[in-house]
Amino acid sequence: MKILHTADWHIGTFRSPIKDGVNLRTEDTKRCLDELIRVAREEQPDYSLISGDVFDAGKLWSDRCCAEIIMAFHYIRELAAVSKQVIVMRGTPNHDGAGQFNVLSEMFADCQNVHIVITPQVIPFDDVDIAVLPGFDRGTYRAKFPGLSSDEENVVFTQELANIVTGLKAQCDPSKKSVLMAHYTVPGCNAEGGQTMMLTQFEPIIPQEALLAAGYDLVALGHIHRPQRVTENPWYYAGAINAINFNDEGQKRGFWIHNDECPYVSKWEHTFYNTPIREFITFDFTDTDITAINFGHIDEVAFNYWRYNGAVQGKIVRIHYTCSADKAKAYKMNEALLEKTLLEDGAFMLWENLPDKIDEFANRTELAHTTDPEVNLMKYLEEKQVGPEKVQELVLKARPIIAEAEASMTAAANTGTFEPVEITVKNYRYYEEETFNFEDITFCTINGQNGTGKSSLFMRLHHSLQNPLMVV
Repeated sequence: MKILHTADWHIGTFRSPIKDGVNLRTEDTKRCLDELIRVAREEQPDYSLISGDVFDAGKLWSDRCCAEIIMAFHYIRELAAVSKQVIVMRGTPNHDGAGQFNVLSEMFADCQNVHIVITPQVIPFDDVDIAVLPGFDRGTYRAKFPGLSSDEENVVFTQELANIVTGLKAQCDPSKKSVLMAHYTVPGCNAEGGQTMMLTQFEPIIPQEALLAAGYDLVALGHIHRPQRVTENPWYYAGAINAINFNDEGQKRGFWIHNDECPYVSKWEHTFYNTPIREFITFDFTDTDITAINFGHIDEVAFNYWRYNGAVQGKIVRIHYTCSADKAKAYKMNEALLEKTLLEDGAFMLWENLPDKIDEFANRTELAHTTDPEVNLMKYLEEKQVGPEKVQELVLKARPIIAEAEASMTAAANTGTFEPVEITVKNYRYYEEETFNFEDITFCTINGQNGTGKSSLFMRLHHSLQNPLMVV
């Protein structure tokens, strides 16, 4: 029996350069999935298991949602063409939306060897029973256990997961191999930043004791992006298919082939395949480096950090620097030149250019220079001298909140051009209810501070101008 085990595709549109209308980070994900399909064609797996988080954002506008579902459909269909069976499990709800998986279920309704799974169940086959434990919506369990605090919820939900793990095993035929697919944290794993998760109180987990008691022949996990084997047991995280952010810096990404050599003996070979990810790299500039850049010696700094070995070629770069507040102000004038230099030297993009140690670092203005809320939170807490363990605790607690907020955000960089179609005004001051159509307006914008009368100006201009092209 040969099992291809992958997870955390996170199909989506990420912050990226755009070329000919194409998001190049999406192309990176496609390149990684193309490698998955190439290996699958060679290996001809009996079972291909996709252990959750097929998508990156569970709530999307229709055009982007359609494109991402089509992309997922394409690669699942490619796997199905070279695998006897394919099981696609829903991951965390804020990533794998119910709507997206409902559409996938309809798209593969007539495909006998593709199973789209959104509820815990055992799928029986001739030589193996595959127990599937998808991610769940907390609201389902909150209705069952009302009035719990966050910490109490995690304890109760963890016990529920333990019960499901052992309950699914009880449904498996003891004369066959048994495999568990799940999308949760197992204590003892190494998380994205490399820290060991020996015990967590910050999210529901699958306890090691439950897995040991169940005794599955293989546990094929998703959710943690670092590929790994957990302890000495046959519990494997596939990891993400592609590098997504700076949590992935310096790590490999890919998928597993688990090969059961003998149907009567529990002996497996586990081979990890790397995917061609785009790498991330961080440079830590010193006060001396900032001084050199401020005095016009940017080529010297570039040679010392990346030109001598081509370290930035094709990579996503971030700059962290340490210097005095006065030097930082002068450095701001050179940031555009630094970015231009990096791109000319072959960098894919400059992700961020932020101070590490400046007295006024942790204010809103500075934090606004990065679009990664988790990085912002960590830097803010570190600046406030919060201990490393407490930082980890708070970041883990904040992660689902951040993910839910990001999933519901609409960013121009990710969704393309915003085209107003129609606006209706109701119950606004003394104005009558009225609907405005933008069909003949090429572009219209009104900028200004809150309370300066933008809305009133807009209403009056509508009656005085037939086709306002731009209002600032």
